[in-house]
Amino acid sequence: MWLVEGQSHRLFRSPKLEMWVVNVRSDLLTPAERAEIMAQPSRMLPGDELIDLDRLMSQVAQDSDEPGTYNSGIAYALRRALRASRSCAPAHVKLMHPAVTRALMLLRQSGASFSLSRLAEESGIAPSYLSRLLVEHTNRSFVDWRNRIRLERFFEDYRPGTNLLRASLDAGFGSYARFHHIFTELVGCTPSEWSSRAEPLSPMTDEANIAIGWGAPPPPNLRIRQRWMRLVPFVSPALVDFFGSNFIGRLLDMGSLKGYIAENAEGDFPAAMSAEDVEGFVGTLRAMDAELGDDFEDLIRAHDFGGLYAGVLQAYARNPRNLTDATTALTVLLWVALTGAPDPSFEQVDAAHRQIGALLRASLPRNPNEARAVHIALQCHFVVVYQALQAARASGDERALVQLRASVTSLAKQLLGEGVFCARLTNAGFQREPESAHVSLH
Repeated sequence: MWLVEGQSHRLFRSPKLEMWVVNVRSDLLTPAERAEIMAQPSRMLPGDELIDLDRLMSQVAQDSDEPGTYNSGIAYALRRALRASRSCAPAHVKLMHPAVTRALMLLRQSGASFSLSRLAEESGIAPSYLSRLLVEHTNRSFVDWRNRIRLERFFEDYRPGTNLLRASLDAGFGSYARFHHIFTELVGCTPSEWSSRAEPLSPMTDEANIAIGWGAPPPPNLRIRQRWMRLVPFVSPALVDFFGSNFIGRLLDMGSLKGYIAENAEGDFPAAMSAEDVEGFVGTLRAMDAELGDDFEDLIRAHDFGGLYAGVLQAYARNPRNLTDATTALTVLLWVALTGAPDPSFEQVDAAHRQIGALLRASLPRNPNEARAVHIALQCHFVVVYQALQAARASGDERALVQLRASVTSLAKQLLGEGVFCARLTNAGFQREPESAHVSLH
């Protein structure tokens, strides 16, 4: 579906709807292309094109922390979508059955954990019929697809030096013998031979290997986004004292503060980080862990921390130069990352801001240098967790979200306190979950 700028529209979610929303500049389209999509703004894609685009979007989304790569990926995705649109539903081409398209997407999203019966049920047809359609429309059986997707999962997660047995079991293979057989058959060498190469090639790039097609694993690539996750558990000493003990518990004791106007003038700090700010914060990390400090310095010099931080806060009508707003932003973000909740509403953020403003009213740092150090720490922690959360969401892999929650747990416990595990965010602010709803994430 193509929507041009200024076009009124609403997107509604439903249990069976999954979509990618891609926003591109209008100057990336020629006048002829623009006229073409306006003439036919809604098109039905062949199943194989849909699957290829879904995989492409997933890969592009995971590079959102590298603007150059990300923007190039968006431009390429636009070209691919245009090409797919032009080739949609010609009379002489037999479209992939919708049940096959859905089954393959579900199989990949589940990490090939779904059985044929489960896929058939989700796709609305009988297992025997789905099995026949898979062969008819893709020339591959259900078992073949399952093996290829598990192999894809192996390549996505494998890192040099990882135990091959553990990696193969994590990818979904029932035994190493089965993994070894499938790997050798599809890749053309044994797993140990492949892993011993200085720079392992993927089946998609090694000319000696057979063409696997969709479901083939990409080359192993330790993207920069994975470094965000490593930094998540770090806790700045400046924030430990600032938040104090049982921060979220004190918020829960306050209840709703409807009508209260939080003070919004505590500090007027620049959102951008100066060289001195960077050096001071990185020095704190290096004192704790030299390698951690180096990682953070690389990231903070490669990315516009201030710009990203300010952009998110301003989208919620919050002031990035203010301590109460910065504290609200990090508190809400930690709760979202910990619980897996969707992004909060404006009403929820406003209510949390009122609670936090009232709580901090008498405990804000009076020393300007100390207050500035707290603001920098709030900003840096926010950007790290935000980037890690976006990367986990973009991966489309539930394991990435589980890993994020595990990483956020220690940070949230130290800053917010144990009460965060029984808190929920509502339009009245942070409230206690009913006792029956408590879930331990320790």
